[in-house]
Amino acid sequence: MSTPQSNLPRAASWAVYLGVSWTWCIGMFLPILLVRDYGIAAFFVFAIPNVLGAAAMGFVLRSSDSAKRILTRDALAVRLFSAITVLFHLYLIWWLSQAGFVGGTLWPWVVTAIVAFALFSGVRSRSPADAGTVYLLSLAIAAFAFYTGLELKLPDAPSRTFLGLPALIYLAPVCVFGFLLCPYLDATFLRARLSTTPRESKLAFALGFGVVFFSMILFTLAYAGLFLDTAAAGPRVAAAIVFHILIQSGYTIGLHIREAVLLGSDDSPASSRRATTFTLATIAALALTAGLQFPRISDGPGISPTFEFGYRLFMSAYGLLLPAYVWLVLIPRRHATSAPPRGAYVLWLAACAIATPAFYMGFMHQQEWWLPIGLGVVLIAAAARIRS
Repeated sequence: MSTPQSNLPRAASWAVYLGVSWTWCIGMFLPILLVRDYGIAAFFVFAIPNVLGAAAMGFVLRSSDSAKRILTRDALAVRLFSAITVLFHLYLIWWLSQAGFVGGTLWPWVVTAIVAFALFSGVRSRSPADAGTVYLLSLAIAAFAFYTGLELKLPDAPSRTFLGLPALIYLAPVCVFGFLLCPYLDATFLRARLSTTPRESKLAFALGFGVVFFSMILFTLAYAGLFLDTAAAGPRVAAAIVFHILIQSGYTIGLHIREAVLLGSDDSPASSRRATTFTLATIAALALTAGLQFPRISDGPGISPTFEFGYRLFMSAYGLLLPAYVWLVLIPRRHATSAPPRGAYVLWLAACAIATPAFYMGFMHQQEWWLPIGLGVVLIAAAARIRS
């Protein structure tokens, strides 16, 4: 049955919100590393489970009560997801501020972007309308970049194999595991599901990730050459792409701070003021520390090995820690209303601890054949689920 006409504008508005809220330091940067290491096929290994996994949430959570149960019962994990996400964005922005892709310091850009869009999303109500401004800005930046000479330039990826199979084959199951399960801890997704009817939800999630988000990661693929070869584009194109990353990051940071603060509270004006105050205090603290002399994480032009090591550490949270929680704690108790028992947390953390060495070898040392072993540990741990 088709969605009633009256629901289409509302669903479309939430679709843009979802697509923009998911355009962050993974979608705007991870494809660059993947195509460098594995070739163009890696983009599809990244994009297909990412788009389908996120879109599926609008169909899997058949009622808003399902989203409400996760927000109340699994509030600790949802807050953990938001905290890691905010820190991950700040880490990327920190590197951009010193990496030399645009001449001079980038901290004024960083502060402007975070203040403008975190404030924009924090002061207003939980309306999805703000996302449209961010999306249109990114589309305009993409059009400008292509108009001023941005070209798709992808490197020749090394042909590494293990046991006769391409290295990418071993990475693919982890991509599927992470992108299928992580969305259920994203507070912005849960907010969208709470605020839409079942019909609106299906349309919003399908359009949000199949159209809005997908267009953004296609843009990432287009500018990958800029980060892999600093001579691939002029300074104007570089500035435009960095600005795209900053506005999307600033908006996502604002959303996650706001949702983390308001988690479990009502939508009263007092709650909204508390969220806004906390958001602005965080932004002010960032602005005050922007000029301090942090240890450098830039080793010269291009992608810094030091930065990439930290980036991969953050990525391990979305490949192991967070999806393992959904698999071992959230799914077995998806109909429960009480908080998970201590035993469920113990199982989750124990499985992650056992799997960590294999993920470390796979992610950090590019011995990808270790990854299915680590993933197998987490999957098999389901047999020991502690039920209450």
